[in-house]
Amino acid sequence: MIVPTMTLAEVATEIQSDYKEVINRWEKFEPKFNRIRMKRNSYPWFWETTVMTKRKNEWNIIFYAYSKKDASIIIPRIYLSFRYENSTWAASFIKGHNQILIFSAHFLERYIERFLETDKKEMECPIKDLVKYFFLRNNHIACYKSEIEDSLRGFCEDGMFLGDWVSDSVALVKTYLSRNELKPNQYTEFYEIVISWIVQDMFVSRKGYSYNIEEFDQLPDSFFEPNEWNAFLFNRNNPIWINIAKECAKFKREHPEEYEKCSRMLEIIQENRLPSESGVI
Repeated sequence: MIVPTMTLAEVATEIQSDYKEVINRWEKFEPKFNRIRMKRNSYPWFWETTVMTKRKNEWNIIFYAYSKKDASIIIPRIYLSFRYENSTWAASFIKGHNQILIFSAHFLERYIERFLETDKKEMECPIKDLVKYFFLRNNHIACYKSEIEDSLRGFCEDGMFLGDWVSDSVALVKTYLSRNELKPNQYTEFYEIVISWIVQDMFVSRKGYSYNIEEFDQLPDSFFEPNEWNAFLFNRNNPIWINIAKECAKFKREHPEEYEKCSRMLEIIQENRLPSESGVI
């Protein structure tokens, strides 16, 4: 159990110790969840459960879908909220990497300030509910680990987050930038990641599982056509993603030269990045 007297390293070890147990219990339950999902006809739909680990840490598993098509993209959010340094913190796994993101209280305060555009003191709901709100909105979280520095840079649907890697498997998320605060080079990277998320979601919707590298290389050209993306997002009927797509299209129209320059730089960086340097939730 996480207790206030723990150091951050001890908190990280405690959370990592829960990893296999939580993932295994979800994987065993997933077939039942899919049966519930397939029978569901009323939308929007919010589903949640909790997992109490052997170490007495209560993990939350939540899922929200705006439509039946949206529900075909099975990305449950698995997260933990806990008290540390007299504040509410949160943690989540980086899928497939056995890595942990720890979201500090300062990150949550910046999310309230910059995304909700309000003050923590004016919040009418508990911070734990704000944590749930964040993970409900942000189905995708992508972050990168460089071989030459310890800084963390990552993106989610609602914007960008920054922090530090405190070890090879644990990152501390310190602060947040909303999409409208991003500089052109940052938004270009966000745009490129959004495209990869759309392609990924299209595949999951059609196949029922995430693709591997070999399958990605064999994807038909239709997966990379803007008209196909628009049709998919329209049928999905998820307002968060529709707004993101509109914003990205507007950004590309308004910053064509900056977009092309940054995009070429990102391609070079991506070609030289080792697979182990990135993680996606």
